[in-house]
Amino acid sequence: MEETMLISYMATLVILAAFLSIVMSRLRFPALIGFLTAGIVIANFMNLSEEGESVVEIFSNIGLIMLMFSIGMEIDVRKLKDQGRFALVVALVQLPLMVVGGTVVGILLGFNMLQSICLGAIISGSSTAVVMAVLKSQGKLDREHIETLVLIVIMEDIGQVIMLSILTPMLQGSEMSGEALALLIVQIAIFMIACFTLGLMLLPRIINWFYKRSNDELISLLCIGATFALALAASKMGLSVAIGAFLMGVIVGTTRPKEAVEHFVDPLKSLFMAMFFISVGMEVSLGSLSQNIILAFIIFAAFAVFKTASVYLGYWIGNEEGRNGFVAAVGLCAMGEFAFIISKQALDYGVVDQSFYSAVIGAALISMIALPILSKYSDRAYDGAVTHCPKPVQSVIGSLNMLRDGFYSILGQLSSRTADLFRRGVTTIYFNVILMAIVVVVFYHIYDPLSWWLDNKTGMGDHWARVLIMTANLLVLLFPALKIMDNIRLVMYIISSGKKKRDSSIVDDDMKKFYSSINPLILAGIASIVIVIMTPNKLDTISHIVVGIIAIIALSAYQYWKIKMHKKEQETSKTFEDIEI
Repeated sequence: MEETMLISYMATLVILAAFLSIVMSRLRFPALIGFLTAGIVIANFMNLSEEGESVVEIFSNIGLIMLMFSIGMEIDVRKLKDQGRFALVVALVQLPLMVVGGTVVGILLGFNMLQSICLGAIISGSSTAVVMAVLKSQGKLDREHIETLVLIVIMEDIGQVIMLSILTPMLQGSEMSGEALALLIVQIAIFMIACFTLGLMLLPRIINWFYKRSNDELISLLCIGATFALALAASKMGLSVAIGAFLMGVIVGTTRPKEAVEHFVDPLKSLFMAMFFISVGMEVSLGSLSQNIILAFIIFAAFAVFKTASVYLGYWIGNEEGRNGFVAAVGLCAMGEFAFIISKQALDYGVVDQSFYSAVIGAALISMIALPILSKYSDRAYDGAVTHCPKPVQSVIGSLNMLRDGFYSILGQLSSRTADLFRRGVTTIYFNVILMAIVVVVFYHIYDPLSWWLDNKTGMGDHWARVLIMTANLLVLLFPALKIMDNIRLVMYIISSGKKKRDSSIVDDDMKKFYSSINPLILAGIASIVIVIMTPNKLDTISHIVVGIIAIIALSAYQYWKIKMHKKEQETSKTFEDIEI
């Protein structure tokens, strides 16, 4: 490509993006809409050559890396640990609900399972830049609540990075053999473990060591170079370059030269981020957008309803005042940058078509345009809902609030050690439920390629291959299910004992004996069997019954052996010995 041609393309793209962003900002819309509009204008009204498209593609990949690196640097691990407990509660409540809600909406709209899961992941996050700009300009929340929202959005970003990591092999797996898919999953697991262990332990120390012996500019160049290196490593491992850049941003965010690197990167991020969103807009044709405008409004409506309801529920569970919870929930109703990243990945892998992609971009634009209006009237909407709420509904809400207040009253009376046990138990239950959901989704998608691979490698036949996979699925599910049941027993004992002590100041041994008698292994086995049977696998009913009966017999025999060897009583006493009510 000639030098003058490259310069002319860059001049045209940057000037157009800057001009439209200025226009949008004068209309009080986010600059991001200007970048997307520039891409739509280029795709529909300008005849860009192949060289020009290659320029946009190259710089958009750089922009994606710089954007994800900047998002990662915004995450202060120490601040999340000290101040992020409430934000973590809200994020842990609303993220799964958003994914499940989006998946259900996708299925109702006629999308396949993978497309529906992509839709759930797409709508699960909010835009930090848009949300903060709108809320600060309107002044509806004070500084403390705005900082809480920032932490919630950061948690959403982390959650969507994890979703993107999980989705990547699923997106690629649509066109891969079972053997290649299994190898890809192993590679990704090795990469993620290495980044979260060796990366977080070693790289910050190395960067700090170089920072003592260099200046701001040189250490910034070193960090940017390391970002591209980790992005390349992620790409080689089968992940998106966005994952590697994000992880490097998190690592740099824990180092001393963080502020110097942010100052150095900021103008580069603005330039290349514009190119990324231009490339996103260039994938949208006005004809496709107009044909799918109804679908775009449906996706936006689902996003707004689920986001408001799930965030409000998170605030309610976190014992926050209702008005603040509703205003904050409505204030997060702007689809985030990951909506564009995940949808573009799905489009590039051929999982979704142009209609789906155009509808998602349209829904994101609608959410950004509608947010100032929705947020402006959110407090009035809350007051109106409270005033005109029917009395039966008010009675139900009042009863729920009393239950919540009583629950927090019980927690307040627990010793710090028991309260920590309770929190760890709830956290363990939550993450193992998520793990079980991931296992179910992964096995659902690998049944066909893995059974084909086993049949070709061993000649066992498709039926027995699927029976073997179902058995493996059952064994994999059993471990998190056992953790869930064991911790449910622990949590229920703490709640029941705390309530009894509050009411009578006495906790008897009968309650401990009752919860000790509950068998978590058998319950976990039954739950795993039910989940495996409900997961579609093209096996007949008799095969399910036989595998279920064999599993129950095996679990019962193992439990009998434990009782005979007096291990059950030892484990039970160990479970409850640290609990002081």
